[in-house]
Amino acid sequence: MMRGWSLPLSESGLSALVPAPPWHFSGDVIAIEFRVDPGRLAALLPPWLDPLPNGSCAFVFCDWCAAADSDPRLQEDPARGQYKEAYVAIDVTYEGNRAARISQIWVDSDLSLVRGLVQGFPKKFGSVYMTRSVEVGRGGVRRQPGSRFAAHVSMLGQRLAKGTVVLDREHQPPVYPPGVSRPLIHTRLLPSLAGETPTVYERTRGAITDFEVGRTFSGEEASLELGSSEFEELELVSPADVGPGWVFSVGYTVTGGSEEPLARDAD
Repeated sequence: MMRGWSLPLSESGLSALVPAPPWHFSGDVIAIEFRVDPGRLAALLPPWLDPLPNGSCAFVFCDWCAAADSDPRLQEDPARGQYKEAYVAIDVTYEGNRAARISQIWVDSDLSLVRGLVQGFPKKFGSVYMTRSVEVGRGGVRRQPGSRFAAHVSMLGQRLAKGTVVLDREHQPPVYPPGVSRPLIHTRLLPSLAGETPTVYERTRGAITDFEVGRTFSGEEASLELGSSEFEELELVSPADVGPGWVFSVGYTVTGGSEEPLARDAD
């Protein structure tokens, strides 16, 4: 009998790229708030999601540690469980409630990429670099007012985005920074080899537990510069204005999720 929660299958199941949930995530985040003309954002959203009238978005850079109850190897081996990603989160309304939609996302791990596609994240491979805070010495910056944090993401040798923030205050809990605090609404798509109708076409949403935010800093002095690529549509999220920026830690668990079939003309 062939086993495995995901491909590749084997008799033992040990070769499967993605283990079964629950999945646990702990990460350090640099997020830059920005606003976009809502008319541009409509080109990135299905008709059942509406951008907010002010076009609010966040460009988020994350340095993640991930684990899975069903496969302790992820936590034991940093090459498997640790990765970086960057994404655009669009603030939306869904059935009258606030939510978010990730329109573009890049990641440097095959496990994270496939795990994301399973959930409905539109992940692509990319290279992400972030300022890493330090506790001792002068080789880096501390998480404190006055420190400057930077991050950038590239794909296929092209710089796609760079964000910076100079911290000016620490927030007292509870605080819910942008880009990670809204429910995410995805579209999951598996094309069919046999015809035009997709084998899987669904609206999905992850089931989240144990969400928590660590020490959180922000700064009004923030910047976001977008590059260009013939393989991306970054012009659709060109910032009308930028700021503030945020630096914080976040953790949560994905226990599974919900799936709702869509008609192909629903988008």
